[in-house]
Amino acid sequence: MDSSAISYHFTEDVDPTLIHDMYFGPYAEEKHLCNAIEFPIRVILNCYKQGLIKGDTMIDFSYAGNIYQILPIYKCFKDIIILEAYDSCMKDTENWLHGGEHSLDWSHAARIMEELQGTSADWKEMENDLRSRVRYVSKCILENENPTDPIVLPKADCLVNLYLLATISKDLDHYSRNVKKMSTMLNKGACMIIIGAFNASYYIMNGKKHHILCFTETDLRKVLSDNGLRVAHMEVCERTSCNKTVTFDHGFVVCAVKESCD
Repeated sequence: MDSSAISYHFTEDVDPTLIHDMYFGPYAEEKHLCNAIEFPIRVILNCYKQGLIKGDTMIDFSYAGNIYQILPIYKCFKDIIILEAYDSCMKDTENWLHGGEHSLDWSHAARIMEELQGTSADWKEMENDLRSRVRYVSKCILENENPTDPIVLPKADCLVNLYLLATISKDLDHYSRNVKKMSTMLNKGACMIIIGAFNASYYIMNGKKHHILCFTETDLRKVLSDNGLRVAHMEVCERTSCNKTVTFDHGFVVCAVKESCD
């Protein structure tokens, strides 16, 4: 494969509606949804049951306007901050927050969560409750001294990063720097939840291949340890999807606890 054909992050804005329909929406490939949605929700629920997720403030810094990853735990927090890496995703998230037309529909993800929990809930009530807890929606550029300038965020008790980190990191050193910068957003003792994939290469959007950093579980554990984060829980899931528009071997969810001060 010609690596020059793979586009690296900010070279092109992300279309959250297209990404939703291709990879996360109710009509995406069923096995892919098991890897991309059901697996992360199940692991995050396991982390919650172990008492790893708690506090007052949560930050979500995820890919393409996704919010389903915080559905299992949002009720733990009084204040939720949503960060976006792309202007298009900022616009989409703000539209969702204000109940605008053509907002992305996550009712299918709520049903997956309910099946895992053996419960039932009214999706609209859940969605409105989640909206009521969101205090900020902000652009986030990790390379900046204050990634959310001009907003100065309070330290959080939990940070969730879904499928974003490997798409905005050029190499493993860059990935490590980004983890370090995200950790500065957390209180000591807080948890960082990273959802991603091992041995990935690219995903396709608008007919073009877009970069996903390739790394292993060993690489990830070293990055976390080097940045003062202790792995409290990790689960890995073998890929079952036949979807040829994204490449990876295994999905992972890791919950790491910040043990060092900034």
